[in-house]
Amino acid sequence: MSLHCGSPAGEGPVQANPFSMPSGAKKVRKAGGQKILTVNIESGMPDVAQALLQLDMKLGVARQQGVALVKVIHGWGSSGAGGRIKAALPRHLADLRRRRFFVSGDQFAVSTRQGAALIDRYPVLKESMHTDRKNPGITFVEL
Repeated sequence: MSLHCGSPAGEGPVQANPFSMPSGAKKVRKAGGQKILTVNIESGMPDVAQALLQLDMKLGVARQQGVALVKVIHGWGSSGAGGRIKAALPRHLADLRRRRFFVSGDQFAVSTRQGAALIDRYPVLKESMHTDRKNPGITFVEL
C-alpha cells in the first residue's frame, strides 16, 4: 500500500498541500514588480459556501507568495439561475478580518472612481481593459 499525502492510495480523499497554490489558480504574473494572480472560483460550479472557502484559501496562499492583486473569476449568472457567488462576494470580502480594497468588474473602467484608482496602482491592467472593463463576472481584490 502506497501513501500519497498521508492517505493510502485509493482510500479516501487526497489531502492537498496547504502551502501550494490551490487548483483553479493561474500563474502569477509580475507587472512592474507587482505580482498579479488570476483565480477561478466558478470552475466546477461550486455552491456559494464552497466558492468562498476556496477563495479564502487562494487569497491566503497568494498573500504568502507576495501577490499584490488577485483577479477573481466568479461568473455572473449568465445561465439565468446563477449569480449567487457574485452577490455574496462583496459582503464576504467586507466581513473578512483584514479589510481589503476590492473592485467589482462592473465598476472596473477608467471612468469610475474605483476603476481609475485601481488602474493608477496597477497600470498593467490597461492591457486587459478590452476583456475586463465593466465585466460583471470578475472582481479585483487587493491584498
